[in-house]
Amino acid sequence: MTRLLALEWNEDEARLVVASGRRGTVVFEEAFCVPLAEGQGSSAAGPAPAWDAKTVGQKIAQAAAARRLGRLDVLVALGRSSIELRQLSLPPAPDEELPNLVRFQAVREFNELDEHWLLDFTPIDDAPDQPRTVLAAAIGPELAAQVQTVCAAAGWKPQRLVLRPCAAASLVSRLRPGSAYQARLLVDLLGDEADLTVMVDRKVIFLRTARLSGDPLVQPEAAADLLVQIRRTMAAVQNQLEGRQVASIVLCGDGEDYEALAQRIDHQLATPTELFHPFDGVELGEELAQHLPDYPGRYAPLVGMLWDELEGIAPAIDFLHPRQPPKPPSPHRKWILAAAAGLLAVLGFFGYQIYGKYQLAEDVDELRQHAQELDQAIKQAEKAEKIYLEVARWKETDVHWLEELRRLSEKFPPAKQAMVSQMLMGPSRRGGAVQLEGFAQSASDIDALAENLRDADHQVEGRNRAEDASRKDYSWRYRMNIYVPPREL
Repeated sequence: MTRLLALEWNEDEARLVVASGRRGTVVFEEAFCVPLAEGQGSSAAGPAPAWDAKTVGQKIAQAAAARRLGRLDVLVALGRSSIELRQLSLPPAPDEELPNLVRFQAVREFNELDEHWLLDFTPIDDAPDQPRTVLAAAIGPELAAQVQTVCAAAGWKPQRLVLRPCAAASLVSRLRPGSAYQARLLVDLLGDEADLTVMVDRKVIFLRTARLSGDPLVQPEAAADLLVQIRRTMAAVQNQLEGRQVASIVLCGDGEDYEALAQRIDHQLATPTELFHPFDGVELGEELAQHLPDYPGRYAPLVGMLWDELEGIAPAIDFLHPRQPPKPPSPHRKWILAAAAGLLAVLGFFGYQIYGKYQLAEDVDELRQHAQELDQAIKQAEKAEKIYLEVARWKETDVHWLEELRRLSEKFPPAKQAMVSQMLMGPSRRGGAVQLEGFAQSASDIDALAENLRDADHQVEGRNRAEDASRKDYSWRYRMNIYVPPREL
């Protein structure tokens, strides 16, 4: 049976889970934390600073030796705050062409991406004949080296480098299957931080890590801060999904404090909220069954990544084994075949009576088939080049958002007549969309604003307005959508 260890750490503590098994049978043997900083609470902001990496590894090694874990293959989880994340929009393409398209687009979208960075992605949609959207993640060489240093100091070598929220989402989708048509928000509390991951069925479509003012389980102001972060996440997802809302919330954890927090979320956000215990529904070893760790919800990513690995399921994002395009035919093969053909010709000349003319005919057919394979590889390369050119052209026709901001500033009425409280900008099927929410002095000011922003190229729709006494100088609130055309070449 295979035995694996999952690991993550920050400046306060390291968390470890050990499991063994094979496909169809997985047993979780141990789960524990290793304090790394005295007098501090536990949070999960990501790996420790690089200058402390060796010390972190040594402390982990001491705790592992005390439990006699030995040398194991290690899976490492990285938090959202440790990476650069982008949602990339791509033209229609099959899955095998996405790695090249993502790398091409990521060079333009990421700030410092070069050949030394580790990049991987997970598709959000599946239809190859429709524009594709992917969630791309990248880490710099400094962070990758830091992970290697920690693991080396502990006496291990990392086998996978996985994005933590995706691993937790995999566990939730396995034990609490969701609908393919409804979005769920997974909330994983990590001390004074929270992973907020939105998933549809098994796919992660949006994720962020929010820094809180404290621990929301014990500090009311931190709980209120968490509610604000959840609202922001739900609003961002609603805009991204063109109006679809988060249907339910899953809070990782167990106990009275988590139950009280779940009830508060349910009541104030009017969204069904349920608790999720990562060790419920899994097979536990004798030691772990008797001594579950404190704050078991924090171990959901580690349990999820171990279960996937032992079941032979590839993680959504793995920086050590990123998605790759199909390998082209090796040029060495052509040379080998040419040499083999020459040898066969010589042998055929001297052994014609043995092999006969039919053997030579078979050799010629084989070479012809390999030549056809090489011709096909050349056609695929030409097709990839054409796709790159189409991507560049397609991006150049995207909406010129700086120009739209300038126009909006010029067309907007004076501040005493209207104000903006929230503005969301992003792509739409018409080219681009700007969603405005705010307050106005009167209903006529709202109508004037809409007329002022409308022209032959800009459509204004959804002028939802209502009287609102919450603002002293503004009696009306409004919301409207402005649809923007793409740029012309």
